[in-house]
Amino acid sequence: MASIGPVELKVRLKGDAALVDVTYEITFDSYDQHANQAYVEVCRLIGDDTATGDPPGPDQPLGFVTPLFLTGTASDGKPTLQRSWSKTFHRADLDEDRGPVPNPDELRAVVSLTPVQPAGITRESNLVTKNI
Repeated sequence: MASIGPVELKVRLKGDAALVDVTYEITFDSYDQHANQAYVEVCRLIGDDTATGDPPGPDQPLGFVTPLFLTGTASDGKPTLQRSWSKTFHRADLDEDRGPVPNPDELRAVVSLTPVQPAGITRESNLVTKNI
């Protein structure tokens, strides 16, 4: 099964825009390389609310960094694949800690790879013709 190396997130604020860059490396095992196993690859930007002092609550998904429905990630016989994604968000959309007291927003990039299962097998019987 493929593995994901360290994920690096950079966010640059420029006016009303937030420029998000995410880089990481995917490493494919020998099965992935020989079978050219395909994966659904997703990189999401998350508002993190798990740090010390944060009020209880779930992390908020803020948006996708990868294109939607990216289902063809495969090794093509190579042992590694370098990934670099960039996307521009509205700055206000990344303000995940809204409240009466201004505080820094905590952001994370979360990358997942889900194997695409091999195609299903279908087989039909012979054709039987009857007047029923």
